[in-house]
Amino acid sequence: MILVRILEDVLGSLVGWKKKEEDCKRAEHKTFLTVDHIQKSQYSGTFEVSSELICLGIQSLLQDDLTRPFEIAEEEASLLHFPKERLNLPFYIFGFAFRWGFLFPLRACFMAFALVFLIFSSGICVIMSAEMKYFRYCGITFAKLFNLSTGLIVNFHDKRNRPRFPGVAVANHLSANDVMTIYSGCEYDGVGYTITGQSHGGFVKYLYKYGGKLTPLLLVDRACDKNRNALKQAIVEYSKRNDENSYPVLLFPEGYCSNNKTVLQFRKAIFDGQTAIHPIAIKQNSRFGDAFWSEDTYIPYLIRTMTSWCTILDVYYLPAMYKETSENEEQFAKRVQHAIAAKLSMDALPFDGKLKTTLAIVSVVAIFITFPIFYTYFARIKMEMMNEMKFCKKSAENVFNFVNEVEYFDPMRETILDISQCQPKTERSFLLE
Repeated sequence: MILVRILEDVLGSLVGWKKKEEDCKRAEHKTFLTVDHIQKSQYSGTFEVSSELICLGIQSLLQDDLTRPFEIAEEEASLLHFPKERLNLPFYIFGFAFRWGFLFPLRACFMAFALVFLIFSSGICVIMSAEMKYFRYCGITFAKLFNLSTGLIVNFHDKRNRPRFPGVAVANHLSANDVMTIYSGCEYDGVGYTITGQSHGGFVKYLYKYGGKLTPLLLVDRACDKNRNALKQAIVEYSKRNDENSYPVLLFPEGYCSNNKTVLQFRKAIFDGQTAIHPIAIKQNSRFGDAFWSEDTYIPYLIRTMTSWCTILDVYYLPAMYKETSENEEQFAKRVQHAIAAKLSMDALPFDGKLKTTLAIVSVVAIFITFPIFYTYFARIKMEMMNEMKFCKKSAENVFNFVNEVEYFDPMRETILDISQCQPKTERSFLLE
């Protein structure tokens, strides 16, 4: 950690992090236009209420709270992106060559060793019917090897609050690696976790397959409601066990990965008060690498983390929380969410990632519905404009021709002359009649 802090001070003075830290501090305290804010606020008049609502509405539009939890903060991880100033170009070239030429091959070797250790250790423990402590030992060791291969540096705080008896441990979510991050903080002579997660394919599927041999594993398919209900019942049963082989259930109630700038709304299914809740807060320092899983698949995300300088995370264990008699499930979930957000000095948003997905689907459907309507409308407007332009052009031509065909009287010749034809006419002008 001393080396990391020295690197922060040296490189921070070159890329201007101090100014960015001041900007982040100024943006810490923000107000959101929610029903709770309106109810808690006290106003003296209607004008004050209208002014406050207008200001908060404009602020919400500028902040774009719906997409803010999923944005990629490239400006903070400035050592990983092409510099804007030429003075930092040599440092970027050296860092790029060092990360891809030295760190990535070294971490790839550690990753291969971690996977081999996972396969053989899980197979040996299953074949020999080993005790639970040996399964836990191999699981914690694999988690630490995996963190080493991804360049992760974890600092655990308030270890006295670490879950030591059955219950449900809830944490904010950055990526699929959060499971290994939290599991690596377990004590070898303590307890592990019952892992929960969504069914994945590819590389994550095999991690679940062999990792499930070392620790209890509960997977859910979000597309199946019956599967989700069965998972809830399994979590409740696991959390109520009080024998030596039972572990706290590790759960991420946000349901979606976020960029660690906010805490999304917690799903209330597990906050029914039947078991203790152990909040865990994860905070990242994205100066040397971003832990947010923003890629569509896992392998590109894994390569990005392995080619970063490092990923620094701080894990805080909060005291156990219980549901009060006057609370319902939603209120209890909200209280736990705000407790984690307050520990991380972040905003607790009143919506989850499903709202973004829903609005995206609605937007696509609305585009397909309204596009033909707008196309027809603008085509009709264009046709009317073209007709109006033709009418104006024809009227202008008629006026021009009329001006050129004006007849006038020549007093010297006493005949009618036509300017357009310059030939005398036989009839007399009406001016002489």
